[in-house]
Amino acid sequence: MPAYILAYFQKHKSLIEENLNLCNDPGDVEAIHNLRLSIKRIRVVGRLADLLSNNTFDTKSTSGGISKLFKRAGRLRDVQVIGQLLVDFQNKDLDPVIEMFTRRETKQRLKFEQALAAFRKDTLENYEENLVNVLNSTSSRQALMAGQKLLSALEIEIHELFHGSTHEKRLHDIRTRLKDINYLNNIFDEQLPVQEQLHISVERLRELGELAGSWHDHLNLEKKIRKFIRKSPSEKSTGSLSDIVVELKQKKQELYQEYVCILINEVKI
Repeated sequence: MPAYILAYFQKHKSLIEENLNLCNDPGDVEAIHNLRLSIKRIRVVGRLADLLSNNTFDTKSTSGGISKLFKRAGRLRDVQVIGQLLVDFQNKDLDPVIEMFTRRETKQRLKFEQALAAFRKDTLENYEENLVNVLNSTSSRQALMAGQKLLSALEIEIHELFHGSTHEKRLHDIRTRLKDINYLNNIFDEQLPVQEQLHISVERLRELGELAGSWHDHLNLEKKIRKFIRKSPSEKSTGSLSDIVVELKQKKQELYQEYVCILINEVKI
């Protein structure tokens, strides 16, 4: 059995359980973030297990109870991130928008708490049991081959996403695949040929993920303020808000150009 795969899963299973408890505190916004990070990581373990078991592991069914919690946590986290960006602007004309997001955060917090209360913790135990069954019949060589195969599959998905659409969402989906590659490489203690296939170092891959995240946050905030202006045209501050939208659009475009430039020139997408 490749024990390192199980150890990686168990580490993040423990972190999920820890953060499930911390998430009961509405003030602990980092717990939401950390919960989602660990769920993302065990999802990659699941994709690896699918390959090792010829899809009999069935990640979708095995992690079904986790997915709803993950989605609710994601919607809450999105509101929290945008709320923090708004505060960072330190502009009193944003107060009505901040108030709107405060109400939205309260609403998403309630939905998340409902999902949290409904979540069955034995879901993680069942996940681990199924994973152990797969790993018991897996050699280290088979595991490494599956890791390399998944790396290649993620690389292909990135290329297909980039060339298959011009919609901005594709860049967010590419970011998700880039992060999955980073998690996958962590499972194998950075022994996968990431640099050979993506043409960038692991450190550069992480930097690219942070850049893409910043672009996505500015994109979301720009969209939300535009929506607020459309729905509240009578607000006295809409003129100032329009100026902020222009500033956000410019910053978003700068991040977009840098992100795409790295994808084309370094990742050679």
